[in-house]
Amino acid sequence: MDRIIQPLTQREFAGFGDVIEHEGDQRRRALSIDFIDAQDDMRRAFWVSKVSEAATLPTKVTQLERHPYSDQGFVPLRDTRFLVVVCPDDAKGDPDVERIKAFVAEPGQGVIYRRNVWHAPLSALTAPAEFFVTMGVTDKADNDEFFELATPLGISSGG
Repeated sequence: MDRIIQPLTQREFAGFGDVIEHEGDQRRRALSIDFIDAQDDMRRAFWVSKVSEAATLPTKVTQLERHPYSDQGFVPLRDTRFLVVVCPDDAKGDPDVERIKAFVAEPGQGVIYRRNVWHAPLSALTAPAEFFVTMGVTDKADNDEFFELATPLGISSGG
């Protein structure tokens, strides 16, 4: 069964992290990104990722990833739409694929995935695209965990 993408809002995404966008009338909107962990060599890492080809809908997700020691933030550097696919853990700590949610981030939106949140790899719906990426990293452990889905998950726009 395909998952239908929905608009990315802070309310719908709150269990997985923060939507990076301004809300309300205040001058600043504080965001949370947690680089702190028990790893004594934890440091902030910053880079720019380039996506040369746009994904087309419908698409398939074959792999999920998570980062056990840090939140991870993505901020598009161009007017870019991108796919945001997330899910909670099941009882064993694996992705609960029955509860996967798919969102489309519109131009002007970024995301912060909370530490240990399963998410699909970066997939731009507009290309070429560039993203500012930040997270905490350590040299003493794997910063990334990957999970291959037994059955690829379909993602569609529903229309």
